Amino acid sequence: MTAQIDDYFLYADKSYSVAGISEGSLFDPAILDIQPMGTCSACWRGYFVEYGLVDRHLAVVNLHASFYEEGEGYRRLQGPEINGIVPTDMQDEHDWFNNHYEKINFHLEYSGGLLLADGFIEELYVHMGFHPAWKYLQVRELVFENGILIGDYDRSEKMAEIRQMITGDARREGTSGVPSEEDISTFIERAFDRTYRMGWL
Repeated sequence: MTAQIDDYFLYADKSYSVAGISEGSLFDPAILDIQPMGTCSACWRGYFVEYGLVDRHLAVVNLHASFYEEGEGYRRLQGPEINGIVPTDMQDEHDWFNNHYEKINFHLEYSGGLLLADGFIEELYVHMGFHPAWKYLQVRELVFENGILIGDYDRSEKMAEIRQMITGDARREGTSGVPSEEDISTFIERAFDRTYRMGWL
């Protein structure tokens, strides 16, 4: 397994990793009638999103996805037009996505919280899934109602407390012993889950 590419949120002239979503899925490609295909272990979903505010409304600003024709090999399939935007092809041979939608500004009617994170602490890196908010130095929580931003809170101090609790517990428990299959299964499930409960911060 591999650490997954983060979605980003462009906010207050800064790019943050989306490290927590309180209410289910923030964006499902199916609402645009598309089915991206994963071809890289760092992005099993086959797409990543850059979110932002467009006229104070939560939106998919940029979408990067991969589409391929059925059959042998990986022949690029041109994605459909979205919000009047035709996707561009791979930018170079190191590009993991073959359909780039720039400034599609697709509005989302999401109600709930998002944890935006910056300043990842490298020594907490794990080669699996998405990194949780407590592994970052700066964390802010944005709260939306029907896609409109209604709250912006600095949660960095709270995340530092959580980080201290978690890393302190790990040090006390030590690293001896072999994890059970149940422990491994639980770890994998949590690594790919970005949900959190609003109100506990």
